[in-house]
Amino acid sequence: MTHHPSRAARVVVAVLVAASALLLAGCATAHPNAPHDAGNGGAVAPSAAASKPAAIDISKVDACAILPQADAEALIGTKLTDPLTASNSDEATCTYPGDPNGPTAQVEIYVGDGAKQQLDIDKDKLQHTFTQPTGIGDEAWQEDDMIWARTGTTWVSIRIVSLEDAAQYAEPLQTAMRAALGRLG
Repeated sequence: MTHHPSRAARVVVAVLVAASALLLAGCATAHPNAPHDAGNGGAVAPSAAASKPAAIDISKVDACAILPQADAEALIGTKLTDPLTASNSDEATCTYPGDPNGPTAQVEIYVGDGAKQQLDIDKDKLQHTFTQPTGIGDEAWQEDDMIWARTGTTWVSIRIVSLEDAAQYAEPLQTAMRAALGRLG
């Protein structure tokens, strides 16, 4: 970990933000029967994501259906435990924790205002370095271990927590986001 001096800090921040989001949403419940998409393997054309309506009723969004556990496990490359979910009228979240016996792994998806707030904090307050991947929603931003995308007025973020090299997750995060936006709405 000496080659990534801020890795431990990013892991701690990621876990704290996830816990805060769950607390702010009101309650976190185990959701062992989250729906899984056995459909097209997550491939979605950019035009499909861009054709979604401008306003999505977040209170009706199941974040675990947008990023099913099988997709989250494919993204991070390890088995994850049953998801924790939280939602209110402004945000829907789904967190897939890793096995407590290791390896360190977690995948989170946020849909709604909280996703945009995360981006604003990382860009404006923390001044992280970003790339702008193309062909993902109406707008997309990416940094190590996290991606954001907007479709219409709705923001979505996907974050991973891992001790592995973040570079290996850049493309898988983009693939997961394309699939998630395709399921949104």
